[in-house]
Amino acid sequence: MIWSSFLAAALLLQGTSATPIKRATDTISKRAAKAKFTVKDTKAFAGATELKTSNSVLSLKTAGVKAKGSSALHNAVRASTGRTLLIPSEEGAGYSVNITFGGKTFEVILDTGSSDLWLAESGVKCVDVDMDPVATAECGFGPLASASFQDGAIANENFNISYGDGEFLTGVLGYENVGVANITVDKQEVALVNYAYWEGDNVTSGLMGFAYPTLTSAYRGTDASVDNENTTAVQYTNWIFSAIDQGLIDPMFSLAIERGSNGGGGQLALGGLPSLAFNHTFTSTPLKIIELTPHAVEAKNYSYYTIIPDGFLLSGEEETYYGFQEFSEDPSTTYPVIVDSGTTLVYLPERVADDVNALFDPPSVYIEEEGVYENYCDAVPPTFAIRINGTDFYISGAELLLTGELGYDEYTGGCVTGVQPMDGIYILGDVFLKNVIAVFDIGASEMRFAPHEKY
Repeated sequence: MIWSSFLAAALLLQGTSATPIKRATDTISKRAAKAKFTVKDTKAFAGATELKTSNSVLSLKTAGVKAKGSSALHNAVRASTGRTLLIPSEEGAGYSVNITFGGKTFEVILDTGSSDLWLAESGVKCVDVDMDPVATAECGFGPLASASFQDGAIANENFNISYGDGEFLTGVLGYENVGVANITVDKQEVALVNYAYWEGDNVTSGLMGFAYPTLTSAYRGTDASVDNENTTAVQYTNWIFSAIDQGLIDPMFSLAIERGSNGGGGQLALGGLPSLAFNHTFTSTPLKIIELTPHAVEAKNYSYYTIIPDGFLLSGEEETYYGFQEFSEDPSTTYPVIVDSGTTLVYLPERVADDVNALFDPPSVYIEEEGVYENYCDAVPPTFAIRINGTDFYISGAELLLTGELGYDEYTGGCVTGVQPMDGIYILGDVFLKNVIAVFDIGASEMRFAPHEKY
């Protein structure tokens, strides 16, 4: 599709009064902050964990599903902005790992923005988007788990999780031995799903969350329709925190997500660093407690892996650095961002995303109906970096413009850009993570990043 046709389609979707985005070269003007969260001060670090190559490394696989992760985050975004974090064409956007569950191997989606481990059980009942019953095969689960636990289901407790695109799963909780790489947690609390609306890939059987236990999805009672996050939620220790608490691994894990035409692969390292080659010059920054929603537990405890960057560097006709404080009339305003493997794109303050997209050659166009910026699939991206504790982490042009099946929009003939606008909740997803080695140092309450430029 030629640019004029693509632009015409974009203008049709935006309405006849819409105009294409113009190339921006002026300094960004200040405007009031619209953040809907509170940032809490964090306690002093307990001391950074020693960085060494892990003996427990396993491969990440490209999953043939949407980036399903971060249910709580998707729901927080939907509640505060009315939007979801889904892009027009993101099949193959998730990443999966193999685990053992009760001695059997299953492939599950890995997500750093949620906390539960769930598998679909034998006999699971499926429904479609209209809540009408459908065959189990319509859910697209991989191999199903046995519908039983070591000691039976936990009495008077239910599992209930939903996603920003309308998918949901309910079930029961119990205890099972769960292995990841060469690390096994005995009698880990997990969920078996027995009722679902799901759009799977017929390979992955569930999802494993590595965020803080604050975000687990267990509730008192057996009626999911009355579950309430403030009054009936039951927090439990998820797998990664169980492994740390039991001294099975050092209190950290790290991710290396590699580039590929439709997502790539990479490594998950437990208790240390991945084994692949990379520049071992790390930059650290503290994790923050944020309140995205009025949930009492989340407001007082760590939940997502959240940091506060310094700002960003953007190069078009000239190179300019902008601190995030430029976007608020209040110089004390900060812009925390969530580091999340379960989100495909990077979501930043609207004016930041607008300026990044305006400096593509040609400038990108915002597709109102799709809720994303798009461009020619052979457009030239600008130079863009996120500055974290004084270090600039550059995002490759291969991630600033998502070509191939991952970002191609069949409706417009354009490709989705990697940096998108969001009001209130900001996220560094896989578009950022493919350019760094990310260390989630739970013991020191900090994140560490090193450039990952070797492909």
